[in-house]
Amino acid sequence: ELSGGQRQRVMIAMALMLSPELLIADEPTTALDVTVQGQILELMLDLAREAGTAILLVTHNLGVVAQTADAVVVMYSGRVVENAPVAAFFAGPAHPYSQGLLASLPQVGDLGRRLTPIPGTVPSLSALPTGCHFHPRCPRAFEPCSRQTPPLFDLPGGRQARCWLHAS
Repeated sequence: ELSGGQRQRVMIAMALMLSPELLIADEPTTALDVTVQGQILELMLDLAREAGTAILLVTHNLGVVAQTADAVVVMYSGRVVENAPVAAFFAGPAHPYSQGLLASLPQVGDLGRRLTPIPGTVPSLSALPTGCHFHPRCPRAFEPCSRQTPPLFDLPGGRQARCWLHAS
């Protein structure tokens, strides 16, 4: 007879009872309204802080990331494509996929502005393209992108991006 938010609270409390060093929270706010989502995130962060527990938050919700995380790791087709402190990521993402994600989000005060979708479709994991997995959808792709998988390039500010645009 518990609501979704109450069930989430019970699960978080159970997970943190033994004071684990790491709590992996996979989409902990899915299907919750915004008010309950905020309460769940606040509870989870407070309990983790008290217990000294680190949280690995797996989510598609960039608003949740902006509100709760210290660092963000963006993945595309099973590969890390960007790793950055949250503030730096939202100030200017380094990978074209990350740039596309942020460009596709509605902005406060931008009524009437058309959202910019990422063109194409996500490839099947059983038929990934050669080179950079994102290159067929990338507006900035060039010759090495389709041939070679780029490494994670170290960038200023403790950032990394898996993109040939950052090769120097």
